Amino acid sequence: MSQEDFARIAGVQRRAQIRYEQDEREPSARYLEAIASVGADVTYILTGRRERPASELTDRARLKAAIEVIEEGLGDKRLPPDKKAEAILLAYELLAEPTATRATVIELIRRVA
Repeated sequence: MSQEDFARIAGVQRRAQIRYEQDEREPSARYLEAIASVGADVTYILTGRRERPASELTDRARLKAAIEVIEEGLGDKRLPPDKKAEAILLAYELLAEPTATRATVIELIRRVA
């Protein structure tokens, strides 16, 4: 997006947009809210650090849990890498279900492995 686009979306003059970018002026909460509504990363604008989307954090946590339940469910049993990858994907999908628990997925893995 251009400076003009941000200025228009936020309802400020282009010169104000330039001053924000040059750290000559602080943007208002209303300005930040307006540009956030079109996808601007306000955390990055304010701190210089990228904010990871909540969905990414959730996905990472669920992937970690899926790998852990597969490992625990398999115990000493081994699967070929392609089958293990399929099992991890299935566990990942199961763990997205509101009624699924780690214990039920582990039990399922133990029964089929």
